Amino acid sequence: MTQTFVRKICLFLFLILQLASCQNNIPKEEAMNEPEYEWGISVNAPIGYPVHVYAGKVGPQYIIRELWCSTEEPDWGEAYANEGNYSKELPKNIDIVWFSFIENCFYNLQAPLDYEKIEKLFKEGFEQRIRYGELRHITYDGLVVGLAPGGTVVVWVGYGYSPITEVGRFQASQIYLTETSDMDSHERLIFDKEYRKSIATAPNIVPLEVQKANEGKPIPYNLWDHYAETQYRWYPTFEIPDGKMGDVDFQYWNGEANTIFYTDLEPTTERETILKPKVCQEPIGKLPLYKEVSFTYRRAIDGVKYIAIITFDWEQSAETYKKVFGEHPEEVTAQLYFRLNRNNTHVTTRLIGSNGKDLIIAPKKIYIGEADPYAAPVDEQLIKKQ
Repeated sequence: MTQTFVRKICLFLFLILQLASCQNNIPKEEAMNEPEYEWGISVNAPIGYPVHVYAGKVGPQYIIRELWCSTEEPDWGEAYANEGNYSKELPKNIDIVWFSFIENCFYNLQAPLDYEKIEKLFKEGFEQRIRYGELRHITYDGLVVGLAPGGTVVVWVGYGYSPITEVGRFQASQIYLTETSDMDSHERLIFDKEYRKSIATAPNIVPLEVQKANEGKPIPYNLWDHYAETQYRWYPTFEIPDGKMGDVDFQYWNGEANTIFYTDLEPTTERETILKPKVCQEPIGKLPLYKEVSFTYRRAIDGVKYIAIITFDWEQSAETYKKVFGEHPEEVTAQLYFRLNRNNTHVTTRLIGSNGKDLIIAPKKIYIGEADPYAAPVDEQLIKKQ
C-alpha cells in the first residue's frame, strides 16, 4: 500500500469522526437486515472545470482515481463508467476533498446522504430497452458525484444509459491545504503551480474552444444551482407526420435523465397525431428544462427507422420559458411541442403556454440520421427471427 493511499485513509479517519459516532448507534440487527446491492462510484465535473480528488469516500466506497473532467456535451451528470470497484452496502454519507484547477482552491464536504431515497431507487430498479426491442427490468449499479465551481456538489443515482436521479445537493466549504515535508513526489504534484497550469490548459482536458469561450469571463458561480432551481409546469409532445413514434431519451440541465417508452405515449385531445406522456395528468408537475432530447421513429414512406437528437442552449431556453410563463408562472402550464417536417430534415420546437403565448425555441444543434433497425418502435417480425 503506497504512502499516498495511507495518507488519504488517515485523512478520512479524521474527517469522519463525527459521522462515525452516529453510525455506531445503529442497532446490529438493523444493520444485518439491510439489503445488499453491487454498485460503483464515478465523479463528474462540468466541461471546462477539471478537478483533482485529493481524498474521497462515498459510504464504504473510496474514490481512487484523482483527475476528473468532461470534454464534451452533455456534461453535467454524465458518466458512462465507474471506477470498477464495487460495494454491497449502500452509502449513508459522503466525505470528499478536491482541488478545482480553474479556481485554484480546495474544497471539503462532509454530509449525510438520503439513504431512504437511494435504497428506494435501487429496490425499484427500472425498465431498459435491450438489443431486440424487448424491455428488461434491472437495478442500478452506480452513483455519480458532481463537483462544480463554488463548491456545489450533487449526487445522482444512475449513470450512462440508465435513468439518472438526483438524490442530494450540497454546498462544500473552501479549505486551505499546504505542502508538507513528508509528502512523496506524487503527493507534492497537486501543489505545483506549473502542474496546475498544465492541467487547466491541456486541450485533452479543457477543449481549446472551451478555453477560448471562457477567456476573460468570470466563473458562473451558482449556474449549476440555477439548472436545478429553474423549473416550470410543462410536458413534452411529439408529432411525426406519416410515421410511428419510438422511444424518447432526454436529459435535463440539472443532470437528471430518463426514457419515455413509446408505449407510454398517448394522443392529445388537440389532435390524434400529437402524442404526450400518459403520466401527464392534472395537475401538471414542475420539471427542469431539457438539455438534450433524442427520439426514434419509423417513416411510413420508406419503412426506415431514424433518430433525431435535439440539443438546447441554456440561456435561450431559460429566456423563452420565462417569456411564456410570464409574471405568474404558477398559473400557467405549457407543452414543449416537437414536430418533424415531412422532408425528414428538421425538427421544430415550440413552447405553447395555456395563457396563449407560443414561442419557438431554436435548438443549438439538430441531428437526424438512420437508427439501429432494432430501435423502437419495435418490429415484432424482426424479434421473431432472433
